[in-house]
Amino acid sequence: MDVVAFVCCLFTYRSLDKNFKSLLVLLSFLVVYDFVNIFGWINIYHSNAWCNNIEDILLFAFYTRFIQGFDERPEKRKQVYIGAGVVILLSIVDILFLQGIWKRATAATVLQNLFLIWMSCNYYYRLLNNDSDEYIELITHPPFLALTGIFFNYLTTTFFYSLFSYMVYRNNYHFYLIAATLLNLTTFALNFLFSFAFICFFRKNRSSSLL
Repeated sequence: MDVVAFVCCLFTYRSLDKNFKSLLVLLSFLVVYDFVNIFGWINIYHSNAWCNNIEDILLFAFYTRFIQGFDERPEKRKQVYIGAGVVILLSIVDILFLQGIWKRATAATVLQNLFLIWMSCNYYYRLLNNDSDEYIELITHPPFLALTGIFFNYLTTTFFYSLFSYMVYRNNYHFYLIAATLLNLTTFALNFLFSFAFICFFRKNRSSSLL
């Protein structure tokens, strides 16, 4: 599904605003990363956990910048970036000194996820309390679509990694089944909403050019 979102982004690239254009870089990275993962080229000690930890930090930094791009209050930008910097620092400490480089840094992942969930909720709050007279149709509003995908994706992965260590040690098969299904569904939903957001941008710009 990353490939579909990538193709949609590439096709509608000229219609996108500056913030959404940056998603092409992210999707290009994810397509290459998934391809490399299929063949296990980045596995060390039969695991790619070390690379997943790095990927999580990169995605966290990108989504922080992406979500913050919808906040026009310059005084809040510095506060958010300082908070994100603290989260990244704590994540590196967890990876290097607590859970280890070769293991899945679940504590760091949950911390990053909670920060992004807070940012998404903050966006929803500002959107609902917007004093502007402009009518916004949420179902075709690209920022709302993209952030909804991000919100539910990170909400699900927070649930997964909050219970990850406990359930792995218990070797709970039902947890694996439910978690894998939820993760696949939310990944599908994220890429679907990204693709739909790109198409909405394209349709909006095309309609404007015909007027």
